[in-house]
Amino acid sequence: MNFEGKIAFITGAGRGIGKTAALLLAKYGADIVACDLNFSNLKETAEEVEALGRRAIISEVNVTNKVDIDKAVQQAVEEFGRIDILVNCAGIISTSLLVDAEEEMWDQIMGVNAKGTFLTCQSVAKQMIQQNSGKIVNISSIASKTAEYANGLYCTSKAAVNMISQTLALELAQYNINVNAICPAYTNTDMMQNVFNNRGPVEGMTPEEYQNYLTSFVPLGRMADPIEIAELIAFLSSDKSNFITGTTYTIAGGKELH
Repeated sequence: MNFEGKIAFITGAGRGIGKTAALLLAKYGADIVACDLNFSNLKETAEEVEALGRRAIISEVNVTNKVDIDKAVQQAVEEFGRIDILVNCAGIISTSLLVDAEEEMWDQIMGVNAKGTFLTCQSVAKQMIQQNSGKIVNISSIASKTAEYANGLYCTSKAAVNMISQTLALELAQYNINVNAICPAYTNTDMMQNVFNNRGPVEGMTPEEYQNYLTSFVPLGRMADPIEIAELIAFLSSDKSNFITGTTYTIAGGKELH
């Protein structure tokens, strides 16, 4: 795929799927606006993007803060003149039964995963409307489709991401803007390792036992590699997907079949 001349704005670009997507889109020719809370991780991402011969700017962004997001979008437009692609990868997860979940935990999870996606889409979409073009890809999860034990807050937040994506797809179609969501299964990232470490004991298993237990439900018998998610991001960000909008793509090795 060729993204020469395209500008990609990516949240959660400091690590995991977000960083992998930033590097892949840069490899395909895009310049990158990398956003995250962790400055050192952002700097590393930018250096790797520039090593691929592409331009990169970084913004320390708390996606729950509208001022932060609007400032990053303004910086991107001032630097590059436009934003062609938005990839919302910023996300957090926690382990708790719903009956035990603290209100603060609800606010944190819904704030980053749902509100953060909403605010970033809102700010970037206003720029894309002016351009009369754009691609928005929101990272959701298979947890948005089927409930998971001790993961109710995350499941709820990612279900909200799906509905934000579908509604925006309807509202923005008239401006030639495509909006889709990706629902990965277990992916080999730091976040997933934290799930094994934290949720395993809740279910009476060691982290290693819990990893083996979860992957045993994946017909392909393994976790996804972040690059496999990034390739789908690239496709949905490309001209090859111009007639696809309002869709939630499952990429789960057979774990989720609808």
